[in-house]
Amino acid sequence: MATRREVLKALGALSAAGASAALLPLKAFGASNDSSGVASFTQPLRVPPVLTPTSATSTTDYYDMQIAQTTATIIPGKSTPIIGYNGMTPGPTIRARVGREAVVNFYNGLPTTTLGGATGNTVVHLHGGHAPSASDGFPTDYINPGSNRTYTYPNNQVPATLWYHDHVMDDTAPHVWYGLAGFYLLTDSVEEALNLPSGAYEVPLVIQDRRFNTSGALAYSGTNNGETGDAVLVNGVVQPYFSVAKRKYRFRVLNGSNSRQYRLALSNGASFKVLGMEGGLLAAPVTVTNITLAPAERADIVIDFSGIAVGSNVTLRNTLVGSTSTLYNLMRFNVTTTATDTSVVPSTLRPFTKLNAADAVATRTFTLGGGGMMGGAWTINGAVFNPNTVIASPKLGTTEIWQFNNGGMMGGMNHPIHIHDVMFQILDINGAAPAATHAGWKDTVNVPAGGSARVIMKFTDYTGKYVLHCHNLEHEDNSMMARFDVVP
Repeated sequence: MATRREVLKALGALSAAGASAALLPLKAFGASNDSSGVASFTQPLRVPPVLTPTSATSTTDYYDMQIAQTTATIIPGKSTPIIGYNGMTPGPTIRARVGREAVVNFYNGLPTTTLGGATGNTVVHLHGGHAPSASDGFPTDYINPGSNRTYTYPNNQVPATLWYHDHVMDDTAPHVWYGLAGFYLLTDSVEEALNLPSGAYEVPLVIQDRRFNTSGALAYSGTNNGETGDAVLVNGVVQPYFSVAKRKYRFRVLNGSNSRQYRLALSNGASFKVLGMEGGLLAAPVTVTNITLAPAERADIVIDFSGIAVGSNVTLRNTLVGSTSTLYNLMRFNVTTTATDTSVVPSTLRPFTKLNAADAVATRTFTLGGGGMMGGAWTINGAVFNPNTVIASPKLGTTEIWQFNNGGMMGGMNHPIHIHDVMFQILDINGAAPAATHAGWKDTVNVPAGGSARVIMKFTDYTGKYVLHCHNLEHEDNSMMARFDVVP
């Protein structure tokens, strides 16, 4: 394993060196000084197509998906090698319904070794999905090149903004960097009856930072602390523009970056409404002027453009960086027309029941550590990931509290911790209750540097093996992951 990582990092370092040595030419108007060389807001946003079932019964939709190394046009005039689902990145969106099963067959058409020196083996994880262990995407449940695997998703959970992505042991980070991610949007009749913006006015947005070399290829170094880029892609487009009408839009926003966090805000300082996060709708919308998303976190938001004049625009920004950064402006909304708007954002959304800490039958503590400038492994409770080592065995039907203490690198890095199989509620972060936007159902908690977080969850429906891990993907690949088994 160490030898493979050394090869990957050497290959990535050469690619990154090429990117820094000779950036693509800058444009005179709206010039970009990121490695893509693409001028800001000159390319239209692409919305991933919705995948059509290959067949269906009264209870089940069946889908086919191919994983392959191919090319995409990200930089005009250049061809970028990617690893895509059905030949694209992001992959096609699956729209599913609560209570209606989805069965997805993935065929692995990759070579034995793929981009960045990564393995050709793949695993698919429905992130946030409540699925049987065999369909959860355990990191060693490989789909080998030339083989296929079928995943069954019962969709017996609260509707939410989910996403699917690669989850193979040791190489999740390069696989996702090169393209293996897509949306899975789950809904039901209760949510549809709320009359939220829908159809063309409900738009998924995945934000990813990337770096390119002069040929237009993605440059990946495999750095231990977390890969970052200097160019922002939204739905696979560098700093796109999106033409909107003077009305409300619902955006399903995913931080799909390997390690970067974003604080989203509008350039005009306007507020927007947060409907929910990873686990579905909140009890009531929350009005904010910004929201911070760690890797893998999602925000279901409504932006109202009705007060903006036709011909004007507003920019979605990342205010965690300075205004001169190439990562400051994410995308631009161009208001181009008027439209009738019959949608609403009701004052109440979906009933929400808080889990009671007194019902917890166990409290478990996980210490996050390791790492360092010398490239050491990241650890949970002092140990690296071993797929055969079980560090917790919660019992089916019981409620537990898990506490995460972040002491890695003397507490120098945040760790967005994702727990498979269940949605949880955050009890506190550094002893304080979570913000209202984060007080609903979640599947990822950002454990602050040098701090702690406590979450509470109930294990229902499924037994078997699952994992918890840091969703800084380089941390995950460098061993910050652990197995837990839900037992009868």
